[in-house]
Amino acid sequence: MGIAAESKQQSKLLKAQTSKKRKAVAASKARTPEGSGRGKKPTTPNGVANPTKSKTKVSTASTMNEKKGASTGDMKKKEPSSRKKPSPMKCFANGEIVEGVNQFKVLSQIRKSSRLLDHDVYVVKDVEADEEYRMKVARKDLQILKIEAALLRRLEKIPGDKCFVSLVEYGNVSKDKLEFLVVSSYGSTLQEILKKTINGPLSMDCSFVVGLQMLRAIQNLHSLGYVHRNINPSAFNCGLGMDETSLYLQDFRQVRKFEENKKHVTARSTVKMFGCGRFANRACQNSKDQGRKDDLESWIYTLFYLIDHGSLSWKNEADSQIVVQQKDLFMTGDGKEQFSRAPRGLAPLLSKVNGYEFTSAPEYDSFKNLINGIQTSQKLNKKSCDWLGKCGLDEIGGDTDRSVDCRMTGDRDFVPKGKKPKRPTRKKLAKGDVILGVGATDGWKVINLLGSGGFGDVYKVHRESQPITKCYALKTESEEGEKRYLRLKIEVTVMMKTAEKKKENKFKNFIEFVDRGKCEQLKCKYVVMGLVGPSLEDIRRKYLLGSFSKHTSFNVAIQTVTALQDLHSIGYLHRDIKPANYAVGLEDREDTVYMLDFGIAKLYVDENGEHKVKRKKVKFLGTLRYACRACMMQQEQGRKDDLETWIYLVFDLMDESHGMPWRSLCSPKEILKSKNEFFTNFDSSSVSATLKRLKGLVSYVDNMQYETTPDYDYIINFLKTTATEAGAKISKKLDWIGKLKNKEFDSESDRSDKKASGEDDE
Repeated sequence: MGIAAESKQQSKLLKAQTSKKRKAVAASKARTPEGSGRGKKPTTPNGVANPTKSKTKVSTASTMNEKKGASTGDMKKKEPSSRKKPSPMKCFANGEIVEGVNQFKVLSQIRKSSRLLDHDVYVVKDVEADEEYRMKVARKDLQILKIEAALLRRLEKIPGDKCFVSLVEYGNVSKDKLEFLVVSSYGSTLQEILKKTINGPLSMDCSFVVGLQMLRAIQNLHSLGYVHRNINPSAFNCGLGMDETSLYLQDFRQVRKFEENKKHVTARSTVKMFGCGRFANRACQNSKDQGRKDDLESWIYTLFYLIDHGSLSWKNEADSQIVVQQKDLFMTGDGKEQFSRAPRGLAPLLSKVNGYEFTSAPEYDSFKNLINGIQTSQKLNKKSCDWLGKCGLDEIGGDTDRSVDCRMTGDRDFVPKGKKPKRPTRKKLAKGDVILGVGATDGWKVINLLGSGGFGDVYKVHRESQPITKCYALKTESEEGEKRYLRLKIEVTVMMKTAEKKKENKFKNFIEFVDRGKCEQLKCKYVVMGLVGPSLEDIRRKYLLGSFSKHTSFNVAIQTVTALQDLHSIGYLHRDIKPANYAVGLEDREDTVYMLDFGIAKLYVDENGEHKVKRKKVKFLGTLRYACRACMMQQEQGRKDDLETWIYLVFDLMDESHGMPWRSLCSPKEILKSKNEFFTNFDSSSVSATLKRLKGLVSYVDNMQYETTPDYDYIINFLKTTATEAGAKISKKLDWIGKLKNKEFDSESDRSDKKASGEDDE
């Protein structure tokens, strides 16, 4: 059976199922007494109150007519259908094995379906190859994943840059009436990146880079004779690790063949509206059949939205006729505030797509040339990626076809509506609130909020029973987050070990561990620690507005590597060394640099104190700019790799302009290449004369092996000697002394831009 036939069979089945449901709903409405609309809340056939409708709700002409008929008493009474509600799909438990040609072990479920055409998504691992993948699971009778698998097989053969995930295996679980599709790993949707990572539109540079990637994916799909019919930011997922800058077109549940035997199909007279109202093309909203031009129209709306959310004037409009009118004006270049940020150079693109017919063959190359011309004329970075190295990209949450604020505003083809699952929320504490741990008699009173992260907050607090003279930092972590993203457990473990050493007057570069606990009322765990000042990154960005002086740079280099030596001495690697993860003390300890953030720290020794054996492959964790080469190549890290990232930190602090030649690069492959050249061609690098003196240190770290025990005394003595030769006095007053005004730790260090795992990632 071909893809087109399977798609037709699927649509026919769903149409029959949903037709019965519509009749039941209509009969229920007809039996509702007049005047009861302001009483009890309307419910779904399942007895659940209907969720709040999106501001972007768009009504089709047919639904408006139905409402009109119902109000005048024209609705005929019909008996409710006896069709049973589809039974819930089986959920695979963590550790369960899914048998196919290969065996896949379920690691976690990252998305739960809520509708008939939805699919669940799991993180799985190939038991034999030890590779991590994504597994989609759907009802076998619908065959939506079989269609996707067939498409992916053909799309993989298209040459050029990769625009789609790779197919690993398709199969079924007969006893549970399920089909599954295993594909290569991918990260968040583009809409989730905009909402949770960027918190706004993309930069102009990145918007056009993304626009070209989306266009290439759409062209590839069209080349196989299919239209997507639901192009929007939620249809694209970013890659992970080395492919983080790539975008993959997904969600093929609404694809339709527009060619049969190399001839364009005839447009159907009426097609039920489905998709996202904000990005839906006008043909979709007018219940007409869609062609290639309509995918491109939705792509244009998406491109403008990436540049400026306000450019889509209809995004909060409820009247469908007004929405279509505004889209008509938009496609002629006369939309309200359409070009307030977007360049006028995009106008020819609108004109060309607006002039296409249903059967028109788009001129993709002319679109690409137009965008390339804008990039060149405005001197835009053609490799820009705003989300590169930011946190949360390996997090996929929520409904399979819904993004954060881009809700579905019309029914999909033959798909019944359902209630969108609620997102977990956490309470923010106000001044004077008290956090009391389980079993504790003395709570922590909030003075003010210092910062917030993805799963918790940081507060300035003092003991409730004591005066406000002694303050601390209290860091919370919600228990409702997915286990693989929670980091507080490992942080507390490391802090408790360093606290034992501090009692012996050692480990002076680690902050004080005060308390830990669990608050049932807030559903969170917390740790209380000593209060520190701003991070090294904040100091040079907000206070010094430049690089450190030579004497401060060498002083900081010695303190940071001393902290690293201490951490290694208790058996842990940091794995995320960077300026944002070191902070200075307050008041009389302003000259002390403290190591922070052990969220992705890892034991490198076993229970017998022996060095652990290197694993074959390890997922990327860290910050791309400072990540060691082993991390970028997904290899196991050792102490030498912490020292490599420390080298990057030192060079960056001493010479921000030239210390890290890859600072302005975006592509992971190019960054890795530049880092390799940094070590192999150090003599030809453009670093300052002072940094040239560190050649011996760079060479020493580069020649270390995975299990090599570093000679920290050699490193520290090398720094002291080099500082003397460069005329830098390490004992001299540090650059920031007296300039910080006792600014407390203010979340910059806490908002680490890494992709982290709270568990020891075995």
